[in-house]
Amino acid sequence: MTTLIEKSFFFLRHGETDWNKEGRYQGQKDIPLNSTGLAQAEKARDQLTNQTISTIHSSSLSRALKTARIVNSKRDAPLFSHTSLCECHYGELEGQLKNDATVDQRWREGDTPTGAESYTEFSARILKALNKILSAKGTVLVVAHRAVFWPISEAIGFDVNSNLSNAQPLLLQAPSLQHKAWKVIEIS
Repeated sequence: MTTLIEKSFFFLRHGETDWNKEGRYQGQKDIPLNSTGLAQAEKARDQLTNQTISTIHSSSLSRALKTARIVNSKRDAPLFSHTSLCECHYGELEGQLKNDATVDQRWREGDTPTGAESYTEFSARILKALNKILSAKGTVLVVAHRAVFWPISEAIGFDVNSNLSNAQPLLLQAPSLQHKAWKVIEIS
């Protein structure tokens, strides 16, 4: 597995969509934020107001990009959109209800759904993009998706199965002399 540059950054999953609410696999289907998701993005903007953020890097899917634009609306930081930060392509599962709680775990273990991106390829794509983003100066905010957080979690030794709420800002604090491991801190 690719390692992650040891540099602190912020991570934000996009706000809620109707498919999140319905429990559907979104994958790379471009589903917009719903009214709850818009409000969540505004709350995240307010929670991040006092944080130093040099640049914002977002998935190019509208649910993430709209969240990023709302967060940036009072900040006006340089905002970059990346297809490399898009959610996994989930093949035939996209649009389907999540009726089997083991699908995500099995996918991470190598059981790729028909027509889907393999987890190995997805993880490599995400970590390569993130390392390129983190190599620049300043503190970044990454706005992306739930599954995008899985390879990040693996790379920093965080529980992959922990719940990642829509639009909950996180600080991923890199190891330092004070703490030897990555820390994941919710911003409130």
